[in-house]
Amino acid sequence: MTSTETTFTLPGIDQSSETEKTQEQTIDPETKETPSSSSSTDDSNDENDTQKEDYDKQADEIIDEIWKIFKDETGWSDESKSKDGSDVVVSKSFPKWGKVFRLTGTVPGPRPLLMKMLYEQQEDFPKWSPSVIDCRILQVLHDNLYITYQLTSEQAQGFIAKRDFVNLTIRRFIDDTVILAAQACLHSEMPPKDNHVRAENGPTAYIIEEIDEETCKFTWILNVNLKGWIPQYIINATLASIQLELLESLRKYIAQTIDGASSTTDNAV
Repeated sequence: MTSTETTFTLPGIDQSSETEKTQEQTIDPETKETPSSSSSTDDSNDENDTQKEDYDKQADEIIDEIWKIFKDETGWSDESKSKDGSDVVVSKSFPKWGKVFRLTGTVPGPRPLLMKMLYEQQEDFPKWSPSVIDCRILQVLHDNLYITYQLTSEQAQGFIAKRDFVNLTIRRFIDDTVILAAQACLHSEMPPKDNHVRAENGPTAYIIEEIDEETCKFTWILNVNLKGWIPQYIINATLASIQLELLESLRKYIAQTIDGASSTTDNAV
Protein backbone atom coordinates (compact mmCIF):
# COMPACT_ATOMS: atom_id res chain seq x y z
CA MET A 1 0.00 0.00 0.00
CA THR A 2 1.39 3.46 -0.92
CA SER A 3 0.88 6.26 1.57
CA THR A 4 0.04 9.79 0.42
CA GLU A 5 1.90 12.62 2.07
CA THR A 6 0.40 16.12 2.18
CA THR A 7 2.65 19.14 2.70
CA PHE A 8 1.29 22.18 4.53
CA THR A 9 3.05 25.52 4.18
CA LEU A 10 2.86 27.60 7.35
CA PRO A 11 3.38 31.36 7.10
CA GLY A 12 6.53 32.77 8.62
CA ILE A 13 8.31 29.39 8.86
CA ASP A 14 11.27 28.35 6.74
CA GLN A 15 10.16 24.99 5.40
CA SER A 16 13.67 23.93 4.39
CA SER A 17 14.87 24.58 7.93
CA GLU A 18 12.00 22.57 9.39
CA THR A 19 12.72 19.70 6.99
CA GLU A 20 16.34 19.60 8.14
CA LYS A 21 15.22 19.45 11.78
CA THR A 22 12.82 16.64 10.98
CA GLN A 23 15.54 14.70 9.20
CA GLU A 24 17.82 15.14 12.22
CA GLN A 25 15.16 13.40 14.36
CA THR A 26 14.76 10.42 12.01
CA ILE A 27 13.59 7.32 13.87
CA ASP A 28 15.73 4.22 13.62
CA PRO A 29 13.40 1.57 12.15
CA GLU A 30 15.02 -1.23 14.19
CA THR A 31 15.10 0.42 17.64
CA LYS A 32 12.01 2.63 17.14
CA GLU A 33 13.94 5.42 18.82
CA THR A 34 15.55 8.63 17.78
CA PRO A 35 19.30 8.80 18.39
CA SER A 36 18.75 11.20 21.30
CA SER A 37 16.08 9.06 22.98
CA SER A 38 18.25 5.95 22.55
CA SER A 39 21.14 7.72 24.23
CA SER A 40 18.86 8.87 27.02
CA THR A 41 17.61 5.31 27.56
CA ASP A 42 21.16 3.98 27.68
CA ASP A 43 22.09 6.60 30.27
CA SER A 44 19.04 5.69 32.34
CA ASN A 45 19.86 1.98 32.19
CA ASP A 46 23.46 2.67 33.22
CA GLU A 47 22.21 4.76 36.13
CA ASN A 48 19.81 2.01 37.25
CA ASP A 49 22.57 -0.61 37.04
CA THR A 50 24.87 1.58 39.14
CA GLN A 51 22.11 2.13 41.69
CA LYS A 52 21.46 -1.61 41.99
CA GLU A 53 25.17 -2.25 42.44
CA ASP A 54 25.22 0.34 45.24
CA TYR A 55 22.25 -1.33 46.94
CA ASP A 56 23.88 -4.76 46.60
CA LYS A 57 27.05 -3.42 48.18
CA GLN A 58 25.06 -1.88 51.03
CA ALA A 59 23.25 -5.21 51.48
CA ASP A 60 26.56 -7.05 51.82
CA GLU A 61 27.72 -4.60 54.46
CA ILE A 62 24.46 -4.95 56.41
CA ILE A 63 24.67 -8.75 56.41
CA ASP A 64 28.28 -8.59 57.64
CA GLU A 65 27.24 -6.39 60.57
CA ILE A 66 24.21 -8.56 61.39
CA TRP A 67 26.31 -11.72 61.40
CA LYS A 68 28.87 -10.19 63.78
CA ILE A 69 26.13 -9.12 66.19
CA PHE A 70 24.37 -12.48 65.90
CA LYS A 71 27.53 -14.40 66.74
CA ASP A 72 28.48 -12.11 69.63
CA GLU A 73 27.65 -13.99 72.85
CA THR A 74 29.27 -11.78 75.49
CA GLY A 75 28.23 -8.64 77.34
CA TRP A 76 24.46 -8.78 76.79
CA SER A 77 22.16 -7.48 79.53
CA ASP A 78 18.65 -8.74 80.32
CA GLU A 79 15.82 -6.39 79.30
CA SER A 80 12.62 -8.44 79.50
CA LYS A 81 11.11 -11.88 79.04
CA SER A 82 7.75 -13.52 78.41
CA LYS A 83 5.61 -14.71 81.32
CA ASP A 84 6.79 -18.29 80.93
CA GLY A 85 10.40 -17.17 80.43
CA SER A 86 10.74 -18.87 77.03
CA ASP A 87 11.13 -15.62 75.06
CA VAL A 88 14.03 -13.45 76.20
CA VAL A 89 15.06 -9.91 75.22
CA VAL A 90 18.62 -8.77 75.91
CA SER A 91 20.56 -5.68 74.86
CA LYS A 92 24.09 -4.52 74.28
CA SER A 93 25.71 -1.22 73.26
CA PHE A 94 28.00 -1.27 70.24
CA PRO A 95 30.38 1.64 69.49
CA LYS A 96 29.15 2.01 65.92
CA TRP A 97 25.41 1.49 66.43
CA GLY A 98 24.52 2.27 70.00
CA LYS A 99 22.04 0.00 71.74
CA VAL A 100 21.03 -3.24 69.98
CA PHE A 101 18.16 -5.40 71.23
CA ARG A 102 18.02 -9.15 70.66
CA LEU A 103 14.94 -11.32 71.10
CA THR A 104 15.24 -15.10 71.13
CA GLY A 105 12.39 -17.63 71.14
CA THR A 106 10.90 -20.53 69.21
CA VAL A 107 8.10 -20.61 66.65
CA PRO A 108 5.97 -23.70 65.92
CA GLY A 109 6.01 -23.51 62.15
CA PRO A 110 8.06 -24.71 59.18
CA ARG A 111 10.93 -22.52 58.04
CA PRO A 112 9.64 -21.95 54.47
CA LEU A 113 6.31 -20.63 55.80
CA LEU A 114 7.98 -18.37 58.33
CA MET A 115 10.36 -16.99 55.72
CA LYS A 116 7.49 -16.36 53.29
CA MET A 117 5.43 -14.47 55.87
CA LEU A 118 8.28 -12.27 57.02
CA TYR A 119 9.76 -11.48 53.61
CA GLU A 120 7.63 -12.12 50.54
CA GLN A 121 4.35 -11.34 52.32
CA GLN A 122 5.54 -8.48 54.50
CA GLU A 123 2.79 -6.24 53.14
CA ASP A 124 0.46 -8.41 55.27
CA PHE A 125 2.17 -7.32 58.51
CA PRO A 126 -0.72 -5.01 59.51
CA LYS A 127 -3.03 -8.06 59.52
CA TRP A 128 -1.22 -9.66 62.45
CA SER A 129 1.40 -7.33 63.94
CA PRO A 130 -0.08 -4.99 66.60
CA SER A 131 2.60 -2.33 66.05
CA VAL A 132 2.47 -2.04 62.22
CA ILE A 133 -0.17 0.16 60.54
CA ASP A 134 1.15 0.07 56.98
CA CYS A 135 3.80 -1.92 55.13
CA ARG A 136 4.61 -1.62 51.43
CA ILE A 137 7.19 -2.95 49.00
CA LEU A 138 8.29 0.16 47.12
CA GLN A 139 10.73 -1.52 44.74
CA VAL A 140 11.86 -5.04 43.95
CA LEU A 141 15.53 -4.83 43.01
CA HIS A 142 15.66 -8.62 42.70
CA ASP A 143 14.14 -11.62 44.51
CA ASN A 144 16.37 -11.19 47.54
CA LEU A 145 16.48 -7.40 47.74
CA TYR A 146 13.54 -5.03 48.26
CA ILE A 147 13.06 -1.43 49.27
CA THR A 148 10.19 -1.25 51.74
CA TYR A 149 8.13 1.28 53.69
CA GLN A 150 6.64 0.74 57.14
CA LEU A 151 4.49 2.89 59.39
CA THR A 152 4.25 1.96 63.07
CA SER A 153 1.58 2.86 65.61
CA GLU A 154 1.90 5.07 68.68
CA GLN A 155 3.69 3.44 71.58
CA ALA A 156 4.09 3.94 75.34
CA GLN A 157 0.50 5.22 75.70
CA GLY A 158 1.08 7.85 73.05
CA PHE A 159 4.37 9.11 74.45
CA ILE A 160 6.08 7.83 71.29
CA ALA A 161 4.22 9.09 68.23
CA LYS A 162 3.85 7.19 64.96
CA ARG A 163 7.13 6.49 63.19
CA ASP A 164 7.75 5.55 59.59
CA PHE A 165 10.72 3.79 58.03
CA VAL A 166 12.21 3.26 54.56
CA ASN A 167 14.49 0.23 54.52
CA LEU A 168 16.66 -1.81 52.25
CA THR A 169 15.31 -5.30 52.99
CA ILE A 170 17.49 -8.32 52.31
CA ARG A 171 17.12 -12.10 52.25
CA ARG A 172 20.27 -14.16 52.67
CA PHE A 173 21.15 -17.76 53.45
CA ILE A 174 24.28 -18.58 55.43
CA ASP A 175 24.67 -22.32 55.83
CA ASP A 176 21.26 -23.40 57.22
CA THR A 177 20.45 -19.99 58.65
CA VAL A 178 17.98 -17.59 57.01
CA ILE A 179 18.64 -13.88 57.53
CA LEU A 180 15.89 -11.37 56.71
CA ALA A 181 17.69 -8.08 57.30
CA ALA A 182 16.81 -4.42 57.00
CA GLN A 183 18.52 -1.06 57.33
CA ALA A 184 17.52 2.51 56.56
CA CYS A 185 17.96 3.84 53.03
CA LEU A 186 16.63 6.65 50.84
CA HIS A 187 14.02 6.28 48.11
CA SER A 188 12.58 8.97 45.86
CA GLU A 189 9.02 7.63 46.09
CA MET A 190 8.87 8.00 49.86
CA PRO A 191 10.53 11.16 51.18
CA PRO A 192 9.96 12.11 54.85
CA LYS A 193 6.45 13.40 55.65
CA ASP A 194 5.42 16.29 57.88
CA ASN A 195 2.84 14.23 59.77
CA HIS A 196 5.21 11.35 60.70
CA VAL A 197 8.62 11.18 62.32
CA ARG A 198 11.05 9.38 59.99
CA ALA A 199 12.93 6.94 62.20
CA GLU A 200 15.97 4.97 61.03
CA ASN A 201 16.90 1.32 61.43
CA GLY A 202 20.50 0.38 61.92
CA PRO A 203 21.36 -3.31 61.38
CA THR A 204 18.09 -5.13 62.04
CA ALA A 205 17.09 -8.69 61.17
CA TYR A 206 14.83 -11.66 61.71
CA ILE A 207 17.02 -14.76 61.85
CA ILE A 208 15.47 -18.19 61.39
CA GLU A 209 17.15 -21.47 62.29
CA GLU A 210 15.37 -24.76 61.74
CA ILE A 211 15.12 -26.98 64.84
CA ASP A 212 13.04 -29.61 63.05
CA GLU A 213 10.56 -29.60 60.15
CA GLU A 214 7.83 -28.04 62.30
CA THR A 215 9.78 -25.77 64.67
CA CYS A 216 12.24 -22.90 64.27
CA LYS A 217 14.46 -20.88 66.54
CA PHE A 218 13.62 -17.21 66.00
CA THR A 219 15.99 -14.32 66.71
CA TRP A 220 15.14 -10.66 66.17
CA ILE A 221 18.07 -8.23 66.21
CA LEU A 222 16.77 -4.66 66.46
CA ASN A 223 18.70 -1.40 66.23
CA VAL A 224 16.67 1.76 65.72
CA ASN A 225 17.01 5.50 66.08
CA LEU A 226 13.47 6.69 66.88
CA LYS A 227 14.50 10.36 66.57
CA GLY A 228 13.08 13.04 68.83
CA TRP A 229 13.68 13.44 72.55
CA ILE A 230 12.63 10.23 74.34
CA PRO A 231 14.06 9.06 77.70
CA GLN A 232 16.19 5.94 77.24
CA TYR A 233 14.26 3.97 79.86
CA ILE A 234 11.05 4.44 77.84
CA ILE A 235 12.82 3.35 74.65
CA ASN A 236 14.19 0.25 76.37
CA ALA A 237 10.83 -0.81 77.79
CA THR A 238 8.95 -0.04 74.58
CA LEU A 239 11.25 -1.86 72.18
CA ALA A 240 11.46 -4.94 74.40
CA SER A 241 7.66 -4.99 74.67
CA ILE A 242 7.25 -4.62 70.88
CA GLN A 243 9.59 -7.56 70.30
CA LEU A 244 7.75 -9.85 72.70
CA GLU A 245 4.35 -8.84 71.31
CA LEU A 246 5.41 -9.44 67.72
CA LEU A 247 6.69 -12.94 68.46
CA GLU A 248 3.46 -13.92 70.22
CA SER A 249 1.36 -12.41 67.40
CA LEU A 250 3.47 -14.25 64.82
CA ARG A 251 2.86 -17.56 66.59
CA LYS A 252 -0.91 -16.98 66.55
CA TYR A 253 -0.90 -15.96 62.88
CA ILE A 254 1.14 -19.01 61.85
CA ALA A 255 -1.21 -21.29 63.83
CA GLN A 256 -4.23 -19.74 62.09
CA THR A 257 -2.58 -20.11 58.70
CA ILE A 258 -1.68 -23.77 59.29
CA ASP A 259 -5.16 -24.55 60.67
CA GLY A 260 -6.77 -22.81 57.70
CA ALA A 261 -4.65 -24.76 55.25
CA SER A 262 -5.50 -28.05 57.03
CA SER A 263 -9.22 -27.28 56.94
CA THR A 264 -9.08 -26.53 53.22
CA THR A 265 -7.26 -29.82 52.59
CA ASP A 266 -9.78 -31.79 54.69
CA ASN A 267 -12.73 -30.23 52.85
CA ALA A 268 -11.14 -31.02 49.51
CA VAL A 269 -10.81 -34.68 50.51
